[in-house]
Parts: sequence; structure tokens; C-alpha cells
Amino acid sequence: MTMVSLGDLARSLMLQRHTTASNDRLNRVTQELASGRHSDIAAANRGDMSPLAAIEGALSRIGSWQVSAKSLSVKLDAMQSALGALNGIASSMADTLVTAGGATQETQVALAAHSAGEHLEAAIGLLNARSADQSIFAGTRGDGPAMIGADALMAALLPAVSGAETAEEVQAAVQAWFDDPAGFDAVAYRGGQPQPAIAVGPGESASPSVTATDPALKSLLSGLAMSAVMDHGVLNGSPMESRKLARLSGEALMSTATERTMLAARVGITQSRLTQAQTRNSAEETALGIARAGLVSSDPYAGATELEAARTQLETLYALTARLSGLSLIGSLR
Repeated sequence: MTMVSLGDLARSLMLQRHTTASNDRLNRVTQELASGRHSDIAAANRGDMSPLAAIEGALSRIGSWQVSAKSLSVKLDAMQSALGALNGIASSMADTLVTAGGATQETQVALAAHSAGEHLEAAIGLLNARSADQSIFAGTRGDGPAMIGADALMAALLPAVSGAETAEEVQAAVQAWFDDPAGFDAVAYRGGQPQPAIAVGPGESASPSVTATDPALKSLLSGLAMSAVMDHGVLNGSPMESRKLARLSGEALMSTATERTMLAARVGITQSRLTQAQTRNSAEETALGIARAGLVSSDPYAGATELEAARTQLETLYALTARLSGLSLIGSLR
């Protein structure tokens, strides 16, 4: 019978090869247990990476939608806050101006007109508010302010009312300037068109479509400017007409309260839709994350079992190597 034996060098190489393989196996299992992921995802999925690629693509799209939705949500929050402050200005000045319209002292009308000018400046400041370094009421030109300053607006408006001699004439001239495309929109507004809708979910989009040219906002500014012109000499020397103009201004601000409420409601509806889209995206992102984990995550129990097996195998190889290295011809002949 022919016997085949291994020489010392061959045996040594064989043991080194098995030891290296065992070490690699131990390192791999240790890494998978520490990271919770397969070291070779393709092998773990038998070479079929299409499900994982589809999940990764979906997660990427959802991530993009969530970033857009978050940015838009911050802008809408700032817009809603500004609209609330603007409505507060209009309500406060409406009462002040109507009261001044019924006063007998000229100083009360003068003070109301001066206050209207200050509130006009505050209102323009709110319309020029910025969020994330973008002007929230400037539409597509968010890098700059939505409007010119209050002083510049009054300088542009005063020539339109310079010839007016009655409160009704001033009211008509102011409203005509704000309604004229060559007036407010061309001179005072510095923004662009309303921003186009952006995708915030599958088949769903939203847009902060409100700009400073919205009729409700223009009506507010018009009502304030109507009395503010008196602080610049309009109807000077006509106490009766000045009181009438103050009353007309206050009534104009009161009459447009519904428009401002509807504007805030429109923004609120967009906010609600956006919140719902974010909630749906988060739920889908969680579900896809679980599915993704099933494809890339390693089983900790199976890993612990394999780790113990790899450790035992390596210890056996070390013991065998130590035993074989102690063999000698003299020891065998004894």
C-alpha cells in the first residue's frame, strides 16, 4: 500500500494557510458584529443588488423632498408670523385713525398721520423680512428686499396726490397709484414673480406664492399711506378734510381685514399640506430603512455563533501547530 505523507515545509505552509484563513474569518465576523453590517453585502444578497439599489434610490428621493419641505416650512412659518404682525398693525391703526377722524383737535389728526407713517415703515420692514437669507415676500428675487423703504415710497407717492384738495381725491389718487401696474408694482416692489411650486412628496408640491404685491398687503399699505401723506403737507390747512381722510383711512384698513384673514388662511393651508407630506415621507422613510436594514444588516446571533466557531478553530490550529513544532526524530525514536 502506497502511503502519502507531507514534508515539514508542506505541512508548515498548509498550517499557515489555514491559520490565515481562520484569522480572516475571525476578523470578518468581529467587524460584522461591531458594525452590524455584512462585510460583503453583494455576497449576503447572492449577488442580487437590485432591491437594495431601489431602496437607496427611494431614500435619496425622500431625503431631497424632506430638505425642500423643511426649507419651505421655515419660510412659511416666518411668513405667517409677519402676516400676524401686519394684521396687528392694521387693526391698531384702524382704531387710531377712525378715532382721530371724529376728534375736534387738529393735533390728534396730526399725531395719527405721523403714527401712520411710522407704522407704514414698520409694515414695509415686515414685508422685507428674511428667512434663511432669503426675502420671504420677494418671490423669485429673494436675494434682495421685497420693497423699497418707506421714505422712497412716500417720495414716489406724493406727486400723485399733490393736486388733491379733498379727502376723497387723496383716497382715489392713493388707491389708483397702488393699483396701477406702473405705480406700486413697478416703483415700490423690488421682488419677482411668485416662486414656482417645489416637490415635497410623490406627486405633491407646494409653494410660498405670496409676495408683497398681494392685494391684501397692498390694501394695508394703501390704507396706511393714505394718512401718512398728511404728515408730508397734504391737505395742510384743511382740518375738516384731514379728519375725513383719517376716518377714510381707518375704514379702509377695517374693510380689508377679511382679505388679510383669508391670506393668512391660504398660507396656513399650505403649511398643513406641507406637514402632512413631511409625516408621510417620514413614515415611508422609516419603512424603507427597515427594509434596507434587512438587506445590509448582519444577524447578531448567527454572528456570535460563527465567532465562537472561528475562535475554536483558530485555537485548535494554534494547539496543533505547537504540538507539531515540538516533534523531533530523537523524540520519535525513544
